Amino acid sequence: MRNVMTAAHPSTASDAAPLWLCWAARSARAMTVVLILSLVVLGGALILNGAGPIGWHAAVRATAVFALPLWLLAYTAGPLSRLAPGPATRALRTRRRAIGLAFFVAQYVHLAAIVGLARVEPGILDDPIGLYGGGFGFVLIGLMAATSNDAALKRLGGRSWTRLHRFGQLTLAIVYLATYGPRVADDVSFWPAMALLFAAYGLRAMAAMKQRTASA
Repeated sequence: MRNVMTAAHPSTASDAAPLWLCWAARSARAMTVVLILSLVVLGGALILNGAGPIGWHAAVRATAVFALPLWLLAYTAGPLSRLAPGPATRALRTRRRAIGLAFFVAQYVHLAAIVGLARVEPGILDDPIGLYGGGFGFVLIGLMAATSNDAALKRLGGRSWTRLHRFGQLTLAIVYLATYGPRVADDVSFWPAMALLFAAYGLRAMAAMKQRTASA
């Protein structure tokens, strides 16, 4: 299973990681670095925009923007290593677990920003689709993070573990499309995120086709 929160260990990589991946050499380091940066992003948005609704809206958006590249890195690590094998992509692939757990941390800081916004603007929770759909996404992220370790893999068994993470990947892909898709017509600032998402989905499709061709 080539999943977002993989069981691969960075220490087993035969290639030295590029400098931009050093932060993800270990899961604990990646989570700590991203926690600090996420809190800086959240706090910076509030300092610049105030602690009212405008500030919390800015914090929600800023923390979401910060988390997206982490998900894209983890989501495309496997496909990139198959389509363009090399030291950098192998190093990225072996650090998927750390990056996935870092994404979990960033997303839960994003959740804290949403809770903060709901306290000053309760109406944002009136949309049941957003509330329950988004809530289900956060639950899945938590489950994937909680099972991103060898003990959980052994306890669940390879098949169940793979199904959980595949389902989580697919759900997050749909959530991101549902989140950014409706907004691109009204706000051009969402186009870069959509372009990155479609590029990621395209990479996974190409990698899957290559794997099927090789198997045939």
